[in-house]
Amino acid sequence: MLRCILFLTALLAPPAFAKTNDPTTQPVAAPAEAPGAAEAIPAPEVSPAPEAAPEVAAAPLLATAPEMTPEQRLTQFRRDQINLLALRGDAGSLLAAALMASADTNDKRRPVALKSPALLKRAQIAGPDDALVWWVSAAAECHGANTACPLPETLQKLESIDAENAAVWTLSLWRAQQAKDAPAARAALASAAQAKRYDDRFGTLIADIYRANGILPISAEVLNATGQNVSADGYRLISAAGTAAAVALPGYAAIGAACKDVDASDTALVADCLAVAQKMELSGSINSQNVGLSLKMALLPAGPDRDASRSHQRALSWQTLRISDLGDRLAADPAVSRVYTRVLSESGNESAAVLAVLRSQSVALEPPADWQPPQPDTAPKP
Repeated sequence: MLRCILFLTALLAPPAFAKTNDPTTQPVAAPAEAPGAAEAIPAPEVSPAPEAAPEVAAAPLLATAPEMTPEQRLTQFRRDQINLLALRGDAGSLLAAALMASADTNDKRRPVALKSPALLKRAQIAGPDDALVWWVSAAAECHGANTACPLPETLQKLESIDAENAAVWTLSLWRAQQAKDAPAARAALASAAQAKRYDDRFGTLIADIYRANGILPISAEVLNATGQNVSADGYRLISAAGTAAAVALPGYAAIGAACKDVDASDTALVADCLAVAQKMELSGSINSQNVGLSLKMALLPAGPDRDASRSHQRALSWQTLRISDLGDRLAADPAVSRVYTRVLSESGNESAAVLAVLRSQSVALEPPADWQPPQPDTAPKP
């Protein structure tokens, strides 16, 4: 299934909100560097204006600057945010700026220092032991990669600072699979099975980007440019979730390949696959929970354990559809948005945030007894 939050789908669809990298928009100059910033951010040079003749001196006052399109206004606002975040020296701000700058990859007029690779490199220097920085670095290395990824040094970093996270070992599994190194792949799967938890960091990313999005006040003009009925808090949440959802890693594919059509007689392999699936089911990510439950359903024989997994999968589908129903309210009502973002900021747990919103709106967490999840390619029904 697509990455939750599904309630964002309708809100992200309109062009004014979805496409914010307008090639006709001029780069926004970075503010002057604050004292103590890690490195200078170049601003475009501005040539002095020629001296005007007395009789035409008032002419520029009569000229009207062309009105920005909604796309241009949103792009300018995003770049203003990046410029300010880039002046900060902490890893979190630089990482958020790097992710927000991904839309500028192909814009040759945007300064290199304000593009994702340079900002991500600065985040690595500022947070050498920050697991989230290296998690995003791994995603960047695997984006469109034609060779084995992530880089060995990135994996070594992650394995040294986040060894108890099974999701880290799924990246090692992926790299070994791409290199056709069967012993290394089997060892990585075993390490994932022995880890204490599975954390794909989706909730933490949303929370961190949401926090970074508050570096500038959001004007009515920016909100109007979205073309949606959205509050400032809702805009920050939608932007953060969309940016975080773009951080895609091949861990799911790696586990799927390692545990597909497992020979039931290979009890050690079955046990390791089930152990990873169980950690995914218990994670704070709705997407990871779904993947873990699907894997368990494929591996478990008929019986109480399989029935329990099916029941959990059914409840999760219900909760996902119900939070989707609340999409407009989450976007427009700051009180509802803040229920979600408060829990997310405290725990980094996407699932807990969704449940908190459902409870706050008096929505049942369990489906009616006769309710069944919609089948693929069919319209959801309450």
